[in-house]
This record gives sequence, structure tokens and C-alpha cells, in this order.
Amino acid sequence: MAGKAGALSDRAIVAVLCGGFFLLDFDLVVINPVLVPVSKDFGVGLGTVAFALTGYLAMVGIMQPVHGSVSDRVGRVRVLRTALVGLGVADLGAALAPNVALLIVGRAIAGGFAAALIPVTVAYVGDHIPMERRQRTMAALMSSSAVGAASATVVAGILTDLLNWRSPLLIPAIAAPLLAVVYARLPETPPVRDAAGPSARERFAQVLGDGWFRFFIPFTFIEGAAMMGLFNFFNAALQKHGSSVLMSGLVTSAYGVAAIGGSVVVKAIDARATGAGMFGWGTGLLFTGYLTAALTQSVAGILIASALAGLALAVGQSALQAWILEAAAPEVRGSATALIACSVFTGAAISTAAVGPLASRGDFGLLFTIAAAATVPVSIIGTLARIRFANSDRAMTMPAGPPPAVDREAPNSLN
Repeated sequence: MAGKAGALSDRAIVAVLCGGFFLLDFDLVVINPVLVPVSKDFGVGLGTVAFALTGYLAMVGIMQPVHGSVSDRVGRVRVLRTALVGLGVADLGAALAPNVALLIVGRAIAGGFAAALIPVTVAYVGDHIPMERRQRTMAALMSSSAVGAASATVVAGILTDLLNWRSPLLIPAIAAPLLAVVYARLPETPPVRDAAGPSARERFAQVLGDGWFRFFIPFTFIEGAAMMGLFNFFNAALQKHGSSVLMSGLVTSAYGVAAIGGSVVVKAIDARATGAGMFGWGTGLLFTGYLTAALTQSVAGILIASALAGLALAVGQSALQAWILEAAAPEVRGSATALIACSVFTGAAISTAAVGPLASRGDFGLLFTIAAAATVPVSIIGTLARIRFANSDRAMTMPAGPPPAVDREAPNSLN
């Protein structure tokens, strides 16, 4: 990116954004290993403590459209920095909570702020990263999030053993405000300046009125169920078959390692591969991983499944995000990516709840068979739709850059 003295290069911008995605997934997952210690400390049931996780996930889904819409009006960086500070304060409150109720409230508030990091970051990539480099950028973000999740599992286990369950929560509480300072170096996206510009309702209506986004929203709901939800049972399957918590964490951390490898692959082949091909390969890898886990929940089987799921995240999910950025008009990009992210996380949450009874019975073979079956239509429909989009006039005419910082009387049509 050309720019003024002291401006960050594209590579530096991506590195900063990867730090945010790492922190996001670290914060999301860090509560999981400490649920049992918290229940013992406060003398309450595990089901009660689990609301700290449920509240976080619910707020991540609910608040994404809010943050995305606000970022269209006031600027992406301002929203991201505010969210990071809020996340840190909320996690500090959760870490110091004197009872389980305040822990749950603190984590729910943290989730509400963390929700900004997904849609606003994706919209920011669309604003500032050239189209030909967006796929590899999204792969880098996906791999950073996977590494954050894997790191949280290991770090939380170690710190809880050495100190207590509160210490892991202090890591995002301290890191998030520090990262907000770093985010101040990012160039801001020009917001819509005039009060007469499109309202939040009008921007969402503009997105929902577009035929491609009427396809994306239900499609990403199902894709999120397959790609982002059901792989979370790999760890439980290992433990059910006799592996220790430590061994299960080490095996499933292959997800993060493979995601890094996948981002390297994306970078190497991005210039030659089509978006449809990347999505098809990514979902094909996920299908193979689930099928492997359905056949065997041994250490070797889950290791292979975890690695394939991590590769799928870097290759397939990044291809989907790049596609959505290509389809979204710049002036509503934050609103569009927020709606899609909300759909993905809602699908993941509902799918996880739906197969919960199978996990409770230990019927992981059937659970992963269902996951593999759900991946098939996602792969076929998504690949064919991506080909159709690439051949449409839309792919040739949609502007790639940030929204112009000029007065607008009415939103531009997406159609």
C-alpha cells in the first residue's frame, strides 16, 4: 500500500489484524478448560458455570450486526479499538468476579465486545487489501484464530494447574487494551459523513434486498454448522475413548497447526486457483476429516480429522470470506459481513446444541457421520454458486476499495 511516511504496509496491517483474530479465539476458548475448576471454587453445578460460555457465544452472534453497522458510520478502526478496550475491561471483571453470577455477566459483556472483531475486521480487509490478495489475507486471519484457540486450551490448562482458574482470564484482560494501542496505527476507513446518509435499517435492507446475500445468509448458516460447529466434539470424543484431558488437547491442537500450513498453501496457489476451486477443496478436506472421525475416534483418527479441519478452515472458509467481500458494496460492507458472521455463528451454535444428546450418549460415530453428510451439500452448492458468481456481471463491476468519503443522499443499489 502506498502512503504517507509512517503508514503501515499491507503486510503490517495484516499482521495487526491477525493479532486481533488470535486474541478473539483465545478469549472465546479460554473459558472451556476452567469450567470444572470454577464450579468447584464457587460450589455450583457445571451446568450453571457453562452459562459463562453460552452467554459469550450468544452475545457474539447478537452484537455482530450492531458493530458492523456502526463501523459503516463512524469508521472501522474506531469500532475495533473501542471493542478491544471493552473486551479487556469485561474480562478483568470476570477474572476478579466474587461469584458465578458476575463471572457470567462479565463473560457475556466480553462476548458482546469481541463480536466486533469478526465483521469489522473482514470489512476492513475489503476496504484496504487489494482484491487479488484478499484470499490469502483471509487464510492468514483464519489460521491466526485457529492458533489462538489451540493456544488457549494449552495455556489455560497450564496456568490453572500452576496458579488458579482466574489467571488465564487475565491474559486477554491485559492483552486487549494493549492491542487497542497498536490498532491506532491502522489507517481508518472513511465513514459516511453526512447525517442524511443511509440509516442502519436502510443499509441492512440494502444487503437483504440483494439476491446474492439472500443466498449467502441461509447458505452460511448451514456452512457455519458444518465448518465452525461440529468439529468442537473432537476433544470430547477422545476423552470418551479414554484419552486424558492433556492428551486430547495436544491431539486436537493439530487443528491450529494445520491451519497455519493451510494459509501457506493458500499463499502459494492463490494466484493460480479459482475461488470455486479453493472452496471445493476446503469443504472436501472437511468432509474427509469428519468421515475419518466417524470411522474411528482413536488418537490417530482424531489427529487426522483435526488436521483436515484446520486445513479446511484456512482454504475453504477464507475462500468464502473473500467471495463475500467481492460481492458486498463498499458502503454497506460492514453491515453485510456482520450479517454473514452472525449467520455462521448462529448455525454453529444451533448445530452444536442439536447433536448434544448424541455426545452425551457417546455416539460420536453417528455425530461425525451427520457432520460429514451436512458438508456434502455445502460443498456442492457453494462450489457451483461460486462458479456462477465468477461468471456474472457483478464480479466484473463491483468496486473493490473503501466507500468514498463523500456526501451521499441515498445508498447505492447492490443490484
